[in-house]
Amino acid sequence: MQNTLEKHMFSQLSQSSQNKLTAQMLTRSYRSGEFIHYAGDIAKHLYQVENGVVRICKVSEKGKELIVKDLQAGEWFGFIGCFGLGIRPNDAVALEETRINQISLTAFIKLADTEPELWLTVTKKMAHYVEYYYHTIEAMQFGTLLDRTKAMLRQLCSWQGKLNLKISQKELAALLGVTKEAVGLQLNYLQSQEQISLGYKSIEVLQSLIEE
Repeated sequence: MQNTLEKHMFSQLSQSSQNKLTAQMLTRSYRSGEFIHYAGDIAKHLYQVENGVVRICKVSEKGKELIVKDLQAGEWFGFIGCFGLGIRPNDAVALEETRINQISLTAFIKLADTEPELWLTVTKKMAHYVEYYYHTIEAMQFGTLLDRTKAMLRQLCSWQGKLNLKISQKELAALLGVTKEAVGLQLNYLQSQEQISLGYKSIEVLQSLIEE
């Protein structure tokens, strides 16, 4: 397993605690399109993306997809299922060749009981989830679709660490929970305002939008 721990959510732990956490983790490779877990699965592990990209999403009974987030190298996931109702609320699927580090929930709890720093980090992570979903709900209630589109593009730039986003209009619509046509109107307007540049399954976010 490569040492990706220095950049993840547990990077503030003591070196001793990090070493103990690393020692409990196993690594598995996933092909593009392969699922790490499905919505409804019993939550038994916590995961970290070593390299590649993992999409957290949910598909309704009518086939409509809601994209929650695309996770990059170093990011962790699985906390809501493990420390919530014990069931995975979403699917997790590899978008490309991906390596995942995982630790069983049983092993994590046993380790955390001897390393209290771990529990503090998990608490902060769960608080971050609450804040993120609160702002998402608030934006859906009070923000215009144009404002939500701008905010999502800025957030994606932060997540991906770049301005040239590899995302289709359909995927962006799924993130926002609206139709592709509705998002298309917003993107065309932003392009006319020279705030973005549209490409094939890509959106280049211009500095004018970032600084707005």
